Parts: sequence; C-alpha cells; structure tokens
Amino acid sequence: MAAESDAPERGAGTEKLWNETGIDPVELHLGKDSGYTLRAYRMSDTLPGAKAEEPEPDEAEDDDEDAPEAEADADAVPEDPDADEPDPADFEDEAPEDGDEEEDALDAEPEEVPVFLTRKGKLLVFREPAALVAYVRDNDDHDLAAVDEYADLQERVTEDDIVCDEADIYELDLVVANLRGGQEGWEPELLIKAAEVGRDLGYALKNDSIVSALAPGSPLDDLDEAFRVVAEGGLKGRFAKRRLKRSDPQQAAIAWRGVIAKINDHVEWRG
Repeated sequence: MAAESDAPERGAGTEKLWNETGIDPVELHLGKDSGYTLRAYRMSDTLPGAKAEEPEPDEAEDDDEDAPEAEADADAVPEDPDADEPDPADFEDEAPEDGDEEEDALDAEPEEVPVFLTRKGKLLVFREPAALVAYVRDNDDHDLAAVDEYADLQERVTEDDIVCDEADIYELDLVVANLRGGQEGWEPELLIKAAEVGRDLGYALKNDSIVSALAPGSPLDDLDEAFRVVAEGGLKGRFAKRRLKRSDPQQAAIAWRGVIAKINDHVEWRG
C-alpha cells in the first residue's frame, strides 16, 4: 500500500505551520504516479467568485437617466393595426416552484468549500516535496493564492514540512482493485476517503461529471453512505453490511474507474 505505517511524523514546528495557515499537504496515489499537492477549506463567500454586491440604487437610477431616449424610439417596431390582441396570460410571470425557491436560498448561504493548488482547470501535483516547496515559494498565480494565509505559507514552508497526516493520504490507485475483489475484501476506510477527495476535487476542478458521479443519491454516494455506517459499527453497521452484499462489485468498480480517469485527466504532474 502507498501509505506506509512507518511514515514520518510531523514535528512541532510543522504542526504549528499547518494549523496556523489552515492549509494542509495532501498525498495522492493515482496509479501510474504519486505526488503531493495542497488543500485548504474556506467559506465560499471569502473566495473569488462570491456573489458581487448589488449597485447602489442611485447608481442604477443614474444609468437609466443617461440612456438616450432617441435611440430607444428609433429601435421601436411600429404596431401592426391588423395584429391580434395579445393574450393577457402571456404577460403573467411564471410562479416559481417551491423547490426552486429553496434551492435559491441554499445557493445564497455561504458554505465551507475545498481549495486546491489548481491552475487553469488543472490540479498541480508534485512528485517530490522539494519541487512542491520551490513552486509555492515562487508562485501565486493559482487558485490557492486566494487564501489569505498563503503568503505566510510561502515565507515559512520548507521541504521538511511536507509531511501528510494519515487522513490526507488518498490511495485512489487501490480503489478499483479493492472493489473488484468482492464485498468480503472491501476496505471501508479506503473507499470512504476516496469519495471524500473525489468530491473535493470535483468541486475544485469545476468538473460536473465527477460531481454528479458522487452527488447525493448517486450509486457511488449510496455505497459511500453504507461504508460510513459500517465503519461506525453497532447494529446499524450490521444492517449496512447486509445492504452492501446486494451491491454489484463490478458496477461499482466501473463507476469508480471513470471517476479516477477524469481526475487523472485534470492532473498536471510536476517535479
């Protein structure tokens, strides 16, 4: 397995660096290659792309007043005296459905979202810690630079700090083989972590295919939910195990292979 049990532990200074910046190194194993990148979680309204403020009423009114009336009159289409009277129903606003209103309300609420070392739709992954550190120190033309603490990280990070927490090591190269091996050999922790980083990367890369494959209600999401219940143990865990036995290992493996292929397509290997 890629994550060795004798992996180096973080020193106090390294732990302090990652805690104070709120950024973490992530280790990805993607089959043909493995490497390191960075990830942070921030509230969506603190990042570029947050909803812009509405213009002040006075400004909007001024814009309307400045619009030349003559141009509007010139573009007006003359009325046809023989045309039928319009149906009043054509001018009625379509009433929004309750579900649409709820979705709009949810979209307006800030949420915690992942931010990776991504640039122009590509995830930057470095084969060596030294290459990652060199890039971070010299570059800020990527999405993670929008995080306020990134400038602090640039000044402080060293090669020795690229030590990943066990929870931030993702062995996506093992997922398909594990699923194909059948339910008895499935490793819940491996597969739960794969779904976690898959969702994060789908969001950060703005890849609808990855997001949809792991969205609530999808087969892979249902599988992930069952694994989480199994990991918790107890009576619910036993019931979840029974539910997993009805899952098709080959279909799950095929679906995950597609997700991992899409992630690989958006990785730019460095170093």
